[in-house]
Amino acid sequence: MTVTYFEKEFKTILNKMKYIDNWFWCRYTLNPYNGCEFACTYCDSRSHKYHLHTDFDQQIFVKTNAGSILDDRLRRARTLLPDVVAIGGTCDAYQPAEAHFENTRRCLEVLCSHHYPVCISTKSTLVVRDLDILSRIAEDTWCTVSVTVTTRDERMARFLEPGAPLPERRLEVIRTLKRHAPHIHAGVHLIPVIPFLCDEHENLESIVRGAKESGADFILFGGGMTLRDNQASWFFSKLGEEYPHLIERFKRLYQANYSEERGYTGRYEPLGSYLTKINRLVFALCEKYHIASRNRRFIPYDFRHCNYLVAERLLYDAYVAQIQGAPWTNIFWAGQHIQNLTESIASIAARGELQTIRNIGPVLEQRIVAMLEQNKNE
Repeated sequence: MTVTYFEKEFKTILNKMKYIDNWFWCRYTLNPYNGCEFACTYCDSRSHKYHLHTDFDQQIFVKTNAGSILDDRLRRARTLLPDVVAIGGTCDAYQPAEAHFENTRRCLEVLCSHHYPVCISTKSTLVVRDLDILSRIAEDTWCTVSVTVTTRDERMARFLEPGAPLPERRLEVIRTLKRHAPHIHAGVHLIPVIPFLCDEHENLESIVRGAKESGADFILFGGGMTLRDNQASWFFSKLGEEYPHLIERFKRLYQANYSEERGYTGRYEPLGSYLTKINRLVFALCEKYHIASRNRRFIPYDFRHCNYLVAERLLYDAYVAQIQGAPWTNIFWAGQHIQNLTESIASIAARGELQTIRNIGPVLEQRIVAMLEQNKNE
């Protein structure tokens, strides 16, 4: 595969999310490049939603002014507050282009100077090059670095992630991070779990065990691969080349129809019963190996301090309830609305107005009051 780089100036680079991502704890996202050379078979960035070019893995657009427009955005910001920036969502921030163009490093330097915490998820070993700046960010605010591992089998990894370093080299990144910069929160993303290819107990346990042995602080997992439009069509075409016997099983799991002429129609996620089974399995494996299934979040020391502490606990409970197949949406949205408050929840509680916050009723109000009292005493 021949990869071509196109250098181009962009007008914007930082995206503010309406709600903080309750998996990665990011308020902002940033992509130093458009396109990704790792060419992962399951990559959701091929979806129409992201408005990226068709030759996603062969034409890489380099944002030549990434550092300067980010610095300008943060210097001019009147309403932005320092919060977690996830670098690389529709691309891997440390794909081979980074070795030459260094866009990610420039962005890290800007974020460090403005005291913004950082979240990175990568399949690349190049991230260790930036241990110096990542370490400074971790000491100043907060920094988490995760490597994605979907399989320990090298042959399967070459099919699913053809341009990425092999899984064992990614786990070595965790060892290096914890050896040289233990204050960086480092973990493994078992995201996604690919049905029928990577969801057997042996593979999942091998990944959790490997994360623990590498010194990872956590392993964050997602119970099922998503499928939609262009991304689904791409995945099915690749599946047909290597594992054609699995196509019908995928169609049943996603209640889908697919043909090269008409493309894909079906579910975005696997059936709920499948998700519950996989989530429970990986959650149990995390407990077996005594490794956290969530990463710690950034807690600011302004008016948001109590808000984020309370929201973190509520969102974790919502996450566990979802895994177990229990009701979770009300507590989830209560946590999200608390994160978006423009004043301290402690002040709202002192006025007896907690139930004015959406999704908070009498029972949740009592629980939040108890949390605030506990935080006060800690």
